[in-house]
Amino acid sequence: METEAKDYVYAGSLIALILAATVLILLALHDWLASVFGVFSAIVLFIVLALAYGGLTALALTILAAWQPLREGEYTLDHSQFTLWKVQHVVGELGKVALSLFFPVFARPAFYALFGARVGQQVAVAGKILDPQLTVLEDRCVLGEGCTVTSHTMVHDRFILRSVRVGSRATVGIGSILMPGVIIGAGAIVLPGAVLKTGTKVPAGETWGGVPAARVKAAD
Repeated sequence: METEAKDYVYAGSLIALILAATVLILLALHDWLASVFGVFSAIVLFIVLALAYGGLTALALTILAAWQPLREGEYTLDHSQFTLWKVQHVVGELGKVALSLFFPVFARPAFYALFGARVGQQVAVAGKILDPQLTVLEDRCVLGEGCTVTSHTMVHDRFILRSVRVGSRATVGIGSILMPGVIIGAGAIVLPGAVLKTGTKVPAGETWGGVPAARVKAAD
């Protein structure tokens, strides 16, 4: 991946601001936490540190997305959208690491919603979503253990952003990979280990599998 000096400046500045705000919160709470938790205050301070940093990161990215949202398209490597994605990705990954301690698998939908994913009701997420802002998970869909959902890819000197949508009651099997622009229809099934290449559209109710994925079973 091509990295420029401005990437370090933008990402570093945003991380520094988040860290500064986190430190201010810790300083404001330090004496009170010490008096309440005594010998356990160091542990509590660590928990507050992780929660504050992760929460402030999510807030900062929400504000950034409202001001400069990621937009679907195909871009050159010197385009502002590529720079924006790199900054959001670097800053977001640190925040996700900090917050992941507090979001077990059954709370993973809320975790990704916090970072911008549009998540319906009773959704199950055991996999990883790389670009939450460009991901839509409809009601009752399931993402199996170890699957990966990415809304970005690079092809030669082009950077591609496409949203990914998983329809209601659809199931994405263990270890599957969903590439940018994938749309999975309602009630469809993606078999374990399948790779859905960029722009694949799985009709409602169908079963797909393989590398690259293809239809295995038509809708009932």
